[in-house]
Amino acid sequence: MAVEQPATKEWITSSPTVIDGKPRVKGTRIGVHFLATQVTERDRSASGVADRFDIPEAAVEAAVEYYRSHPEMMASIERRREGLLEEAERNSAVPTTPEELAA
Repeated sequence: MAVEQPATKEWITSSPTVIDGKPRVKGTRIGVHFLATQVTERDRSASGVADRFDIPEAAVEAAVEYYRSHPEMMASIERRREGLLEEAERNSAVPTTPEELAA
């Protein structure tokens, strides 16, 4: 099991009733996986991501730290995300557009 760093403990939490128990920034519904991939895979700066989502840069940095120190969990979250996307593509009854989601 990964040892949590102080910044991670300060900013990252999870609870079964919020975003399916996935780790997130405290006080938000913004997931660690989502934030970290904005930085690690989309080459966005932590400060830019923080500004975009109106959270402290330290929270984004903690999300990236958590992401890197929990690779198996993050891989599991990614597999689940990909599975849901595939299911949505196969099943036209699954709402995917803003209009469909609002209905």
